[in-house]
Amino acid sequence: MVEHQQNRRVRALIGTVGGQGGGVLSDWLVRGLLNSGWQAQSIGLLGLSQRAGSVIYYLEASPVSDTPPILSSFAVPGDVNLILAQEFLELGRLLQGGFAAKDCNIVANTYRYLGTLEKMPAEGGIYPIEVIQTAAETLSDNTWLFHAQNMVTEAGLSYLSSNAILLGAVVASPSFNLPVEPFHQAIKDAGSNVGDNIKAFDLGYQMMSDGTLPRAHFEKAEVKDWQQMADERAEKLPKKDQTTYRNLLTEAQQTLPARINQTLAEALYQLIDYQNEAYARAYLEMLNEFKADENLQALYAQHLALWLTYEDSPRVAQLKTRPSRFEGIAKEHGLKPGQKMLIEDYLAPDPQQLYGILPPVLAELVRNIGKRFNSDFENITPEMKIKTSSIWGFRTMAFIGWTRRFRLSSWRHQQEMQQIHNWQRGIREWQPLGDEFGALAADAGRLIKGYGRVRELALADLRLFLDQGLALLTEIKSGGGDAAVSGQKALTAITGEAGKGQAGIDLLQAELASLETAAA
Repeated sequence: MVEHQQNRRVRALIGTVGGQGGGVLSDWLVRGLLNSGWQAQSIGLLGLSQRAGSVIYYLEASPVSDTPPILSSFAVPGDVNLILAQEFLELGRLLQGGFAAKDCNIVANTYRYLGTLEKMPAEGGIYPIEVIQTAAETLSDNTWLFHAQNMVTEAGLSYLSSNAILLGAVVASPSFNLPVEPFHQAIKDAGSNVGDNIKAFDLGYQMMSDGTLPRAHFEKAEVKDWQQMADERAEKLPKKDQTTYRNLLTEAQQTLPARINQTLAEALYQLIDYQNEAYARAYLEMLNEFKADENLQALYAQHLALWLTYEDSPRVAQLKTRPSRFEGIAKEHGLKPGQKMLIEDYLAPDPQQLYGILPPVLAELVRNIGKRFNSDFENITPEMKIKTSSIWGFRTMAFIGWTRRFRLSSWRHQQEMQQIHNWQRGIREWQPLGDEFGALAADAGRLIKGYGRVRELALADLRLFLDQGLALLTEIKSGGGDAAVSGQKALTAITGEAGKGQAGIDLLQAELASLETAAA
């Protein structure tokens, strides 16, 4: 073991994700350092705990000396010795903050939990990992980027021990290079999954020590063509629905453009799985209305499918009670045959998600009574905990899932179809003014997302763009601007967060004013 200088100090920045054990990881490191005879302190900058939000910890530590060090509570960009990232996007955030330097050691998990902002856009908002990888390898000469979950499960350990393998790699890294015993004790003191965590710690420690820890290892997603995807989706359906799915897909391909085959393969699977053949056929009939413009039709097909598969309470319950879910959890956590598991689902449905499954007359009655007793009735979100792994909890959830067969006669569906018809009318009104306007009206369907108040704000954003945004774009085009480019900029500004419709309008008004000034 290397002889440590008494004046040595380590400054470590740890990027984690709320609800994934970042606090435990940070605590292991601090306790292990104290057990090693170091002086250490850390501070946590908490984000959205339990909600996959960013949570950052900063640690400063040094060996005990005659002169007690003055430890800072704040990280300084460019002056951090170690960056540890529990999730890969969190590494990107720290790199963007300018904290990395050439002599900084970077240890990062390449597994993606997906951050809150990545989940919000309905059309997909996942940040490309290649950008973060390139930044890490450019900014630092010492990077270890590896899939912690895969490494522990391949070693026969619990999925939950992934934090311990990261800790082992950090302790053996050039930043610390400390013995294992003090950190074993820290893990034992924490008392959670001790056996697997110590084994995972030793695995990360040994691989860092002997140079076998990957410098860059990513789990690449297999790129599948639509036919391969369709075969996989068909296998997931009950036997009686597999033929229906394949026949509908074949029929659709005879009348719809080939460019939307992948959308159709996924959409028809979801619609049949969610409801039935009639629901999927209704979707195909709606697609036939906009045959004249393939680009418009492709955008419309994607966003309409998302809208029609709105995950209401019965759909969520259906997914949560599937055998494949329990099998996946058992596999993910390395459970052995016969081992019991406890699954407790935390739900916070708003009133619309509850009364929305009722017929319109009953739903309106519940809604009116609720508002009479509480003016804020629509914003109440009662917290519910259901032990889905218990008999009673499973049956409760399964019953909620069973009610999905009544969805087409529910208040929720009636409201959704009215909103879809308003969107369709907007497309029909703007399409004759030019292909770019019809396509933008169709693409505005991506603004719809979320539940409760978020969904209401998203719907208001859609109405605002269709009523005012496209009108401004016609003026921009008349003034010599590019309506298609400007429209996409406005949609991007709105998509990030529900309720940002006015930001898109302001952007278009500013662009129009700029064109008018230039013309004058």
